[in-house]
Amino acid sequence: MKKTIFTTFDIARICHVSGETVKRWVAQGIIKGYRAGIGRHWRVLPKDLAQFLKENNIPFPDFHETGIDLRALEENNSLAVFCWQFYKDNVKDHVRSQGTCEDCIVYKVKSINCYALREEVKHRKIYCNHSCEHCAYFRFQEKGILIEI
Repeated sequence: MKKTIFTTFDIARICHVSGETVKRWVAQGIIKGYRAGIGRHWRVLPKDLAQFLKENNIPFPDFHETGIDLRALEENNSLAVFCWQFYKDNVKDHVRSQGTCEDCIVYKVKSINCYALREEVKHRKIYCNHSCEHCAYFRFQEKGILIEI
């Protein structure tokens, strides 16, 4: 399974340190992360983990361990992004008129899988104007296909 987000536990396993060490790194800004979900647990994007590993000369994990080639991410700068970053300055009609990205539950919980949340909340509090089947971000995240917006 392709990892779209890393927990402190995931990073601790990759770096061979304790989870508390990783929490301190993220809290101190040594590794870029953000808090998400109800428990406000730390999350790290693959691109930020790849950058951290390179900067600190920590060996990259095997693809089979994470489901993602972190070395290739770092080298190619193929960065996983949030939907609001993906559409920033590209699509004027991305957001429905009655809301903004900042109002959207996807933004509030910092979810990369907006399409998974849509299934859970039946589109309530999700303010994008696209169906998943026609969404360039969905195709990019699920299939790695980047299409012109």
